[in-house]
Amino acid sequence: MRILDEQVDRYLEGLRPERSGPMAEMEELASRDGIPIVHWETGRFLATLCRALDPVVLEVGTAIGYSTLHMAEQLREGRVVTLEVDPERAVRARDFFARAGVADRVELVEGDALETLPRQEGPFDLLFVDAAKGEYRRYVELADAKLSERALLVVDNLLMSGEVALPEDAETRWNDESLAAARELNVELTTGSRWFGSVLPVGDGVGFAARA
Repeated sequence: MRILDEQVDRYLEGLRPERSGPMAEMEELASRDGIPIVHWETGRFLATLCRALDPVVLEVGTAIGYSTLHMAEQLREGRVVTLEVDPERAVRARDFFARAGVADRVELVEGDALETLPRQEGPFDLLFVDAAKGEYRRYVELADAKLSERALLVVDNLLMSGEVALPEDAETRWNDESLAAARELNVELTTGSRWFGSVLPVGDGVGFAARA
């Protein structure tokens, strides 16, 4: 399933500017090896927030560092603390950060985010979540006390290729646990008492919220 019409997808893809060498390499590597990275539009959305706010960012889920690089390239005094469970991907990410010239703005913490997140000090101005989908709400809960008063929250994959809109008994590519977690968080971001936000049809669906 597509979130946007194929024509719109093609049009938006045509608007993308030329990427830096490391970023283009990341895209090729992800495509070749099936490594999950954010859509370019999602990366650009994060980059725009970082350009405007120059925040201290907590990112849950580095993979090879594609979204991290989008953010780090736009920071001046800000920095990114990014959490990754896969050692091999962490090594690749560090190499990309060094070659892109942003290593001094990124701290990569290895290990299960459920264990490493509570050890981060903060305060963080932007929380970006893109890791194990079934744990999304838990990540947000663990990070809550470490966020600044005016912190923003961005969560990826909340439309899950449009499959969150299907009946619960429909055949899907995403597993039931992930879909249930996304649907629950979508409701919380739009109608809950802790966050004031929305779900945007950007990339694979981006949750965007401020404290309520």
